[in-house]
Order: sequence, then structure tokens, then C-alpha cells
Amino acid sequence: MKSCHPPLILIALIVPAAIGFALGGPGLGISIAGLSLVALAVVAMLVIPRDPIGHTPDPARARRLLVVTTFPIEDARAIQRVADEVRLGFDENDSEIRLLTPAANTFLRRWATDLENARDRAQRDLVVSVASLTLAGVDTTASVGDEDLVQAVEDELATFDATEVFLLTRGDPDSEAAAQLRDRLLPSFHHVDLR
Repeated sequence: MKSCHPPLILIALIVPAAIGFALGGPGLGISIAGLSLVALAVVAMLVIPRDPIGHTPDPARARRLLVVTTFPIEDARAIQRVADEVRLGFDENDSEIRLLTPAANTFLRRWATDLENARDRAQRDLVVSVASLTLAGVDTTASVGDEDLVQAVEDELATFDATEVFLLTRGDPDSEAAAQLRDRLLPSFHHVDLR
């Protein structure tokens, strides 16, 4: 937020209310002030943050990969593709890999703040993915994240300083989350669509 924004916001709230008070009295003035506050709240909720995510990787550090997926990595083709993409299982690289799965939830469960089923489903997907990748020679750790994929990546990068981020999608080459991550991530970003 720039330094000129707070005064402009105050003017946008006060001027319409003052005009309402002058033209229609207290009833119209308070109504306009209330509508202005509601409009400001709606605009604030719709603004998408554009701050950078993560840290610029240090070239001297070991390779640390964050692999984000919304589905279990279980079929042989997907496992091989992931292993090829991260170039592990084929050399003696000392890379550290973290799998991240967002805890996707339904609208009603989210509204009722029932997150347990979503976290359990994400945990099951991670167990399947970690087991499959381990059998392919790729050692990983795992984590369940926020249901919003971009927010989950941002939260994870606060504790896991990744040098590269891989987003795995299935049949979604034009993913909106991939576009946001491509624009905002400081570590290098790779979008892999497994069809």
C-alpha cells in the first residue's frame, strides 16, 4: 500500500457520507456511509496479493524441491515422470524433496469449519504418493497445506526454503494457480501437467 492510499480511502468514505448528510439528513448520510464501508470491504476482499513468495535461492545451497500436487502420485507413468522431472533416483544428488498437498474441502464443510475430513483425505494422498516415490528411489517428506493452493505454497515456503517448486496437475495445462505461482515465486517454478 502506498502512502497516498490511506488518505484517499478516508476521502472516499467521508465525502459521500457528508454529501448524503447535507442533501438528505442523517438517515441518508448514515446509509451512504454504511454502503461505502461495505463497498470498501468487498474491494479489500477481492484484491489479490501480488507480493513475491519465497526467497531467492542461494546457488551455493543444496537443491531443495517442493513438489505440489492435488492428487495421489500412484500410477507408474506419473511416478516415472515425477522422478524424471526432479532428476532424482538416477544420480547421487543430495536433494531434499518435500511433497505438499492442499486440504481441498467442500463449501459446506468449509463454512462449518469442518477441516478434519479434508486433512485426512490429503494425508491419505500423501501416504500413497510418498510410498510410490520411495519405491521408485525418490525419498521425500510430506506436508498437508491450506486448501488454497497458492496460499499452501506460500505457507510451506515460510518453513521450507525451496530452491525449486514443481506444480503437478492432471489435465489442467492452463491452471490459474500455476499462472499465479509463475508470477509470484522467487524460487524457480516448473508446471508439469500429467495427462
